Amino acid sequence: MSQTMFRLTESVTLGHPASAVWQYLVAFEQVPLWEQGMVTVSRLAEGPPRIGDRIIARRIYAGRETQLDGHISEFEDGRLATLRLRGGPLADAWVQYKVEPVDDRRARVTYSTWGSLRGPLRLLHPVVHVIGRTEARKNLRKLGRRIDAGVSPTSDIDVG
Repeated sequence: MSQTMFRLTESVTLGHPASAVWQYLVAFEQVPLWEQGMVTVSRLAEGPPRIGDRIIARRIYAGRETQLDGHISEFEDGRLATLRLRGGPLADAWVQYKVEPVDDRRARVTYSTWGSLRGPLRLLHPVVHVIGRTEARKNLRKLGRRIDAGVSPTSDIDVG
């Protein structure tokens, strides 16, 4: 891995079909209910998600709220969504959620992120995967609890 980039990948198997899990991942506005540090996520387009849709998010980094601007850069309905984001500490970054069926009742969700940080924060590139791994695991477990609780993918109910 180059010193000019960071990379992190984490996966979890959930006890739900891939098609059910996918509905939660593409309910972008609900992501703050299961992803720590996210304040808001907005997709500025009507209809189903597609490549090019603009994304605006507000996220807390090191105790400070910042705006991230981006777009959907890759999309395979039912399987994969990649967002390209810039803003705050991110010079240029990608976040990807992928869903793969394990069998008829289980799905593997993989969260990946890669990119580069701004200015002196680039010094953190070698340790971003260590810092982010624990948070990614917690987020994926919280997503699983949300699905386990049977809360609609578009509901504002927080299951904690």
